Amino acid sequence: MSLTFQTISDKRSANEQIIKSTEADNRIYTGSNRTEQTKANSFMVDLDSSFFSSDAYAQSTKSLDDVKNLAQNTDVQNKHNYMALLSNTMSDEDYAAVLEGGFDFGNLNSAETVTIMDKIKSVLLEAGTVIAGYNDDLSLDKLEKITGNRSFAAALLKSFSENDIPVTTKNVSEAKQAFEQISDIEKIDDSAVKYLVLNGKEPTINNIYLAQHSTNGQNANGRGFYAQDSYGYYAKKADNLDLEQVRPQIEKIVKESGLDESDETNIEQAKWTIEQGIPLTKENLEAVIDIKEIEFPVTTELGAKAIAAALADGKAAKEANLHDPESSSKKLLTQRLQLEESRIKMSAEANSKMADKNFEIDLKPMEKFVELIKEELKSLSDELAGRIIDEKTQVNAENKAYIFSMTMTRVDIIKQGPVDVTGAMLDHIETASLLEISSVSFDLTQKFRAAREGYEKMETAPRADLGDSIKKAFRNVDEILADLGQEITDENRRAIRILGYNSLEINEENFEKVRAYDLRLKETMDRLKPGAVLDFIRNGKNPLGMTIEELSKDLDQNQFGNNKNDSGKKSDEKYSKFLYKLEKNNGITKEERKTFIGIYRLFHTLKANDHKAIGDLLKTGKEMTLGNLLDATRTQKKADRGIDYTVDDAFGGLESINSAQGERIDEQINSAFMFYKAHADIVYENLEPEKLKAADPKKNTLLTQLSQKLSESDIDEELEKAYTKENLRHIREVGESKEAGAAIDEMETEQVELNFNNLEAMIENKRERKRGKLWDKASEIDGSIKKDEEDLLTLLDEDNYEDSYRQKLDQISEKLTEALMSTEDSYIDVKAITLMQKQISVMKKASGNADFDVPVEIEGTSVSMHVTLKSDDTLKTRMDASIQTYEYGLLTASLYEVGGSIKGMITTSMSESREESEYLVGVKEKLCRKLSEKIKDLGVDQNQIGILYGVKVPQISSTIDAKAMDGERKITNTGTLLRMAKAFIEAL
Repeated sequence: MSLTFQTISDKRSANEQIIKSTEADNRIYTGSNRTEQTKANSFMVDLDSSFFSSDAYAQSTKSLDDVKNLAQNTDVQNKHNYMALLSNTMSDEDYAAVLEGGFDFGNLNSAETVTIMDKIKSVLLEAGTVIAGYNDDLSLDKLEKITGNRSFAAALLKSFSENDIPVTTKNVSEAKQAFEQISDIEKIDDSAVKYLVLNGKEPTINNIYLAQHSTNGQNANGRGFYAQDSYGYYAKKADNLDLEQVRPQIEKIVKESGLDESDETNIEQAKWTIEQGIPLTKENLEAVIDIKEIEFPVTTELGAKAIAAALADGKAAKEANLHDPESSSKKLLTQRLQLEESRIKMSAEANSKMADKNFEIDLKPMEKFVELIKEELKSLSDELAGRIIDEKTQVNAENKAYIFSMTMTRVDIIKQGPVDVTGAMLDHIETASLLEISSVSFDLTQKFRAAREGYEKMETAPRADLGDSIKKAFRNVDEILADLGQEITDENRRAIRILGYNSLEINEENFEKVRAYDLRLKETMDRLKPGAVLDFIRNGKNPLGMTIEELSKDLDQNQFGNNKNDSGKKSDEKYSKFLYKLEKNNGITKEERKTFIGIYRLFHTLKANDHKAIGDLLKTGKEMTLGNLLDATRTQKKADRGIDYTVDDAFGGLESINSAQGERIDEQINSAFMFYKAHADIVYENLEPEKLKAADPKKNTLLTQLSQKLSESDIDEELEKAYTKENLRHIREVGESKEAGAAIDEMETEQVELNFNNLEAMIENKRERKRGKLWDKASEIDGSIKKDEEDLLTLLDEDNYEDSYRQKLDQISEKLTEALMSTEDSYIDVKAITLMQKQISVMKKASGNADFDVPVEIEGTSVSMHVTLKSDDTLKTRMDASIQTYEYGLLTASLYEVGGSIKGMITTSMSESREESEYLVGVKEKLCRKLSEKIKDLGVDQNQIGILYGVKVPQISSTIDAKAMDGERKITNTGTLLRMAKAFIEAL
């Protein structure tokens, strides 16, 4: 069978064409999403999508009809991909990479998860290796082993260096595959050229490969076309058309293409285009010439150059354009330079004309700026140079993808830059933004490079080759520390070196400030992972404009949630992991287990309370030991209960403070507080059972000592892998659950975002309506929760139930949160409590759409009665309440008001029997009495309420919130509908 490819001009209007939409899903992409006009009323859309795109989170400009038409197909495909990922396609390595990147898997929505999972490994690699020259690249010999071609390896090394592409195994392997794909093509067939032009494809490696192998040299030479005018009208040529007769028209199009119409080569290319049946237009002719200019077989130099340019632009290697092997960022930078030079030229001309009018334009700023561009063009990567120039010219990117990638780049600049930066900015580092600090760091780096000098990096210990010079330059550092009354530690020595690098006076004030900000900056940059940056941006914050303290505070909030009742917090997951590893580590004794949990609770509490205990110890002058921190934390807890105490300096006892409000900790913030706070955060980040075992902490262990020991200790890789496997096993169980489909449908109905935490919780909530576990378990954990559960039912017929419902759920959630930090906690207990928190969170979200799960005691067990207030396609709003019973099956009441009377139906999943019938008739009679008592302004007639048997699914058919209906519908008051639900419960 032979296949031929012909393209027919799209005659549909622009509105009729289907253009893929991802913004409606809040899906995040990287790469281009270009729409290019090819001719009147037709568009070609390039959907080269990956983790972020230039218009991520952009407002959709599509019409409502467009969105409706696309949403169904997009949602179905998205849900399919998401469930496939949960149940099957996500590997251990994929999941581990997500966690390593700081992403909150449970709270990523389905679209984000599908997209991020496909790209996470490459994103993390890029985030850590964005600045060429800072990395340990692969050698030429290693490249040759990977590529199997020394010539290509050498060309690749050169092109990667020119484009500042990190020479990593992944990038090289991708480049090798792309080059192998194109190197097999000795000559491109005419049919492949025709295919590319007619389908508007750029001459990339992948497109050429597909065109060549799809057409297999087969070419259907249809009738030729030439452009009759410049508006895209094409006149057919006869089979025996004399091309010379239409030469004037050909020459016109050649000229319009910016080509020399007297050059026969150009005319011949135009003739060839017509003979191939390709419409002769300016665009098509340019495309034909571009493709035919590519020499085959492709040389190693061209292949490497094009591939490096593609990678520099954030594209895949196979998307390398062989006709235009230059990165877009470099082109933009060159264009910027030309623009600025033109401005100077025009301004100079204007100056000469206005000189006689005593008016002069100051050209120095523009000239200086052009020199800046030229200088930075020499030394920077294309991407980085363009961004720095954008900042200096106050070109503000409006899309959030830019902010994400820029933030990760800036973090890496600081981490890989000189340690000197803290001293260089000592007078204003407190108020400096991340962007400002990174700019200073970059300038320092460039200064060292220009002088061909080495430097001590922020992120790591001094390089071995710098060791001797550092020792010579700072021979007396220990003496200086002794004079300052400071300990002889590597951390303190580093602070002295920073002061020395910047020729700053070495005194106690400068020492304390440099030491504090150096540690705070380093610790914050280590915590600012891609996942945290993504969360910042999603919450409308720009990390680039935040100070170090603002970043640190928001990182804590990112881990602990906006309030203590948030479910699925990163801090909960961290504690769960800690307990899992604690239980699986056979080398840890019971006594050590108790100690380690106590230490975990101490540093968890420190962070949760904004490190107030550290401030208390500094105020009293006590040593910053674990024992003293624990005492101060306990004192703080007593203060939180209404009695304000401080630790007495002389006796270590408790002394009441006269002030009703204790001195605010933010008034005590100083260098020492910041220093110890940073150490506390380092401890928290490194809280792992195996690390605590190695550190062997005691009550008299100093905070700084514990921080150092934990940082230097290794994690147990086998335990890490075991935990990852355990989590992934659970994720797959949820994805494969038979209730998952129904849970997703209900989430869609109740407008609850589809993410893993919500899906897991919704599945459990649906099970809860059958078996009853959540409410009994919660009251077992904290007995006072039983009263809150009873209130959820008691208040059902009260006004403003929606607010009361959410408040009661918050109270339950808060009590469960307090129960999390108990010495008796086990991994299973914590997972169970965390799941309850997620379930309660979903209940709160659904209540905003008039959907309530209310605890009701049936046959000695508390189960959830599901109550929804909806409107269907009629003019009625209705209350549907369903509850599972062991003896009588699933019972549902569907009630609504029509013409001043209550009507509806009671259904059961059981078949009709005498016992069932007697019971339901009795329920109906009681229901009518209760309705009459609770809703006195509506009539109740037993004949208007029917009974239906053998109904397997509750008849909840609507997806429209009753509260959201417009005035044309006769909406029954929400309170009235809820009183119907209360009457049904009492009737049971």
